[in-house]
Amino acid sequence: MLSFTGLHKQFRGVAVLSGVDLTIGQGEVVGLIGRSGVGKSTLARLLVGLEVPEAGTIRLAGHEIVPGKGSARRRIQYLWQDPMQALSPYLSALGAVLETLHGYGIGQPHARPARARALLGSLGIDTAMAARKPHALSGGQCQRVALARALAAEPDLLILDEPFSALDVTAQLAATALLERVHAERGLSMLIVSHDLAPLRRLAHRIAVLDGGRIVEDLPVSVFMAEARHPLSRAYVATMEG
Repeated sequence: MLSFTGLHKQFRGVAVLSGVDLTIGQGEVVGLIGRSGVGKSTLARLLVGLEVPEAGTIRLAGHEIVPGKGSARRRIQYLWQDPMQALSPYLSALGAVLETLHGYGIGQPHARPARARALLGSLGIDTAMAARKPHALSGGQCQRVALARALAAEPDLLILDEPFSALDVTAQLAATALLERVHAERGLSMLIVSHDLAPLRRLAHRIAVLDGGRIVEDLPVSVFMAEARHPLSRAYVATMEG
């Protein structure tokens, strides 16, 4: 589905990514973990065109792409760490989803409001909440609206940047269950950036570890938990075992 090779990115002459290679298969969920500030979010932003790499190649379904351009703009959707960043303060939840449908010309114009309401409803945003603007919604509700907005584009790949970091334990469990259901129903490929291994252990097929500007480990979840060798990987596993 998506592959990238040799991605390099630096800021003010300091290398953040130094030749990152990774592949995400069709319908596969890959968890990306690493220390704070190691470049996980930078990598996610590169894949949707919010940052530009100094070098490297990104391919979608075998074809080289320019992230954020052409069909890749619709096919790869990005969920911000803070969902409020993705939502206009002037649009209701319904309006946010309609904006995506209108922008990509999805469905017949007269059918789009019903389509948007159904999508929001499937994610737990009822009619009353759909009429509210972001400031009148909780963080978890805003996250669901942002997810609905992304799913409205009918993407092939979702990139989720720290989707659990701003949530309490109860909301985190709810978000994990929701993403499980979305994946089961839609078969989407996902790249989930997180510093927390616990939800990734439940959601992901593979865990990739970013350290020193490179992917230092990339293993199926069960193998990662039992046989990971890199010291950072073992430290993450230890937090689960402790």
